[in-house]
Amino acid sequence: MLVQGHNNQYGFEKLILLLLLSVTVVLLISPVSAYSADAGGKPVVTIVARGSQSYYFGEEVDISGINSASDSTYLFITGPNIPEGGVTLTPPKQKSVNGDPSTFTTVKTKPDKTWEYSFYTANLMMDAGSYTIYAVSKPTPKDQFDNTTTYGTVSLILKRPFITAEISPASVTKGQPFSITGIAEGIPPEVQIWIIGNNYEFTTKTPVNPDASFTFTVTEAMSGNLPAGQYNLIAQHPMADNQFDIVVSGDYVRNLKLNNGTNLFRINGPGSLQGSDAADALITAISDQEAHDTTYTNDTYTLVPFQVTDAGSPTPQATAATTVPVQQTTPQHAPLQYALLGAIVVVAGIVIWKRQ
Repeated sequence: MLVQGHNNQYGFEKLILLLLLSVTVVLLISPVSAYSADAGGKPVVTIVARGSQSYYFGEEVDISGINSASDSTYLFITGPNIPEGGVTLTPPKQKSVNGDPSTFTTVKTKPDKTWEYSFYTANLMMDAGSYTIYAVSKPTPKDQFDNTTTYGTVSLILKRPFITAEISPASVTKGQPFSITGIAEGIPPEVQIWIIGNNYEFTTKTPVNPDASFTFTVTEAMSGNLPAGQYNLIAQHPMADNQFDIVVSGDYVRNLKLNNGTNLFRINGPGSLQGSDAADALITAISDQEAHDTTYTNDTYTLVPFQVTDAGSPTPQATAATTVPVQQTTPQHAPLQYALLGAIVVVAGIVIWKRQ
């Protein structure tokens, strides 16, 4: 009889373990159902942002959540120089008005009560800083919230894009290939490369990879056409609007934003600026635009001076340069919704099986 009771005890413990494992599996495969209502059984609206919650203007931010309260999820954003009630997430920004769905960024709630949206941060005309995105079950701006409003929030930081560049190998020899590499944060589609020297000017655009890196290779043939002497590499970032403001147009450097397009100086042909004069004029043109820009849509740049020498001559090394601003880092808060429950189940399982 004692042995039989002992076996019944183990059978009961195994049953408890099986129930715990079943509950864990249900929660892991059905997270939506676990969060479709709060502790009091009321509908909920949630929102999360993929990634570190810190982004550069020009990047795409994937946001998603749960809405068990309504068939549509209404989004708006608040932050620096934005009305208290919030504005739409798409340009041109529109102030959110109570009861008017057209003044919100509206996302259809799926049958499983989830929703998702891609927030494009280019062309927003907003300042760098900390922002909050609201997801609401009804078209209600923040300044009209009351104790019946069902909503969720996520905070994020939007930062100024920047560009870096360097030349490899650092010693450039005429007729030998070399690479221009760098980082364009904000991940624009492409960056513009300028190589300017005495009686030499070259401009091209090169794509930016998903990890924000870019590479342009100067071939042997191109390097062989570089007269020995001092050069300036200028890597140009289009910033948040992904459009270059300063470009080459024929024999001129042209500002496309100034008076709907204005030639700034001649860079090729008779009377053109050469060498450091041309590089200085280009840098001044970009800097003047950037200095008066509060929305990070005007171009920025980085400068790398380098020298080309004939084969066999000692070659000074190029110096990497950057326009990196001081940035505030934000820790990533990864959701650990089921970690505690999982740990309990594992410990309970080990204890029960060891007792057998």
